[in-house]
Amino acid sequence: MEINRNRVFYLIYVMITASGVYLFAHWDAITNQYVINDDVRQQIYWMQSWTDPELYRDDILGRYARNYVPWGVQAVYALGSQFMNPVQFTKVVAGILFVVTAGFVFGIGLLFKDDLTGVLAVCMFFFFGTFLDRMSGGLSRGFVYPLMAAYVYFLGKECLFSAGMVLLLQSLFNPYAFLVCLLTHAGFTAHRYAKALFKGLGPASLISLRTFAEGAPVAIGILLTALKYVAFTSPEFGEVVTPADMAGKIEYTDAGRYGIVPVPSILFEVVRPWIPGFAPAGWEAQVGALVFFLVIAAAVLVLKWNIRIVDVRGFRVFLYLLSASAVLYVAARLMLMRLFLPSRYLEFSLNIFYCVVTAVCLRIAIERFRLGRFAFPLIVTVLAVVGAVRLHNVGLYDYSGSADLYRFVQSTPKTCLIAGHPDMMDNVTTFGKRKAFITYELSHTWYKKYWRDMRERTFDFFRAYYSDDPELIRTFCRKNGIDYLLVREDDFQPNSAASRPIYFEPFGSFIRDLTNRRTGFAILDTEEFPPIFRNRDVRILRFD
Repeated sequence: MEINRNRVFYLIYVMITASGVYLFAHWDAITNQYVINDDVRQQIYWMQSWTDPELYRDDILGRYARNYVPWGVQAVYALGSQFMNPVQFTKVVAGILFVVTAGFVFGIGLLFKDDLTGVLAVCMFFFFGTFLDRMSGGLSRGFVYPLMAAYVYFLGKECLFSAGMVLLLQSLFNPYAFLVCLLTHAGFTAHRYAKALFKGLGPASLISLRTFAEGAPVAIGILLTALKYVAFTSPEFGEVVTPADMAGKIEYTDAGRYGIVPVPSILFEVVRPWIPGFAPAGWEAQVGALVFFLVIAAAVLVLKWNIRIVDVRGFRVFLYLLSASAVLYVAARLMLMRLFLPSRYLEFSLNIFYCVVTAVCLRIAIERFRLGRFAFPLIVTVLAVVGAVRLHNVGLYDYSGSADLYRFVQSTPKTCLIAGHPDMMDNVTTFGKRKAFITYELSHTWYKKYWRDMRERTFDFFRAYYSDDPELIRTFCRKNGIDYLLVREDDFQPNSAASRPIYFEPFGSFIRDLTNRRTGFAILDTEEFPPIFRNRDVRILRFD
């Protein structure tokens, strides 16, 4: 009974501490509406139309974003939008996800039959910045860690119905988390029934009402995933690209919008979580490998002490999880982009595993050096404070520098279409709440027809933007129904295109060719195009 009271006390401590860590880490976002996660500008911004239906009407970018955001995420924000702006609600969602994950990480630590191990696991959770980085913004990927941690906890407790219910939730919030845990579930269940058959139990004795109850949520999750990602896919955006489609095209490499090929090796994915932020450019893999092997060597040394303060059988659940992750990683490589990016099937399960391993080793070291009387609350509180500092502003970006621009854009008609350098337009759609011709965040190369349209739009825009012919600019705006053009004067500084990567490929080279020998740009001619707004280096032009 005393142990249970201690456990409840530890859990309360963990939840309060996690709340405090999140508030400290993301205080700037909580107090400033313009401090957000950058990907909110592609996945959440369009949800503002739920409270103002005039926004983003007939907008291909908004339809595309809505198409790939999972149903569960949409449902959460549909509910939250009844109380506050969805863009700002992301900060509430991220905080809840962070605290809930801390609770389940504590639960995973309890699988090792030691309460302090659970608290230390949460302290390590604070140190691994990737957790909050992925949860920042309250996006689909942000739901992976709490749902995967919950699944690991329930599976470790052999509560298959609860684990199945988590699988059902995963099918609504994130497809690759669902696939990893579904394969984990299949492996665990198969092993369980194989052992029962080996003990002489017949197949009939293994089938019961409980069996059907445990399998029902899993079956529903499979059905929902098939409906979302197979039956209800929109033909508007075309099929997913294949390796043949990507072959020889620079936009699918690191020089493009998102580096897909060549696919990093599984060895790189294993060491990726250990790459420190200060690793020299070009040496990330080597530094990460060095840190990884140092950690492994330390873990082996600690485990060899054979101090039985923890029950290492708690690691058994990770055998199923990591095996499933490795299988899906290989499958995703073989079916590149059909199962999305291979790295997604390793990074989440590996980070949870690494977090728990370091906590177990730290717990053994505390016992080995007889520091138990200092462990709680002194050591864990110091670790939590350091972890909070480590997480300060992780996953956040401050876009408040152009607040005057956003306010002016909000004064334009709600149905207008605005064009500008894609680097600028994500903030215009998110904070200015107006449709954009093209944006950086939604320049995805993954769907054939959609990318073909965005590619053509982007070339057309830059052809007009850097033109020396005023009539070409007017023709571009008439053809595409552009009402306003945003002009960033820094884009036209001498040698600007030559001295920095002005945009991703293949557009960067195109821009350099356009501007290489050009000395004048029509869009800067204030007699031809008088600005209706000018602030710092940004001007807005109106086209009727």
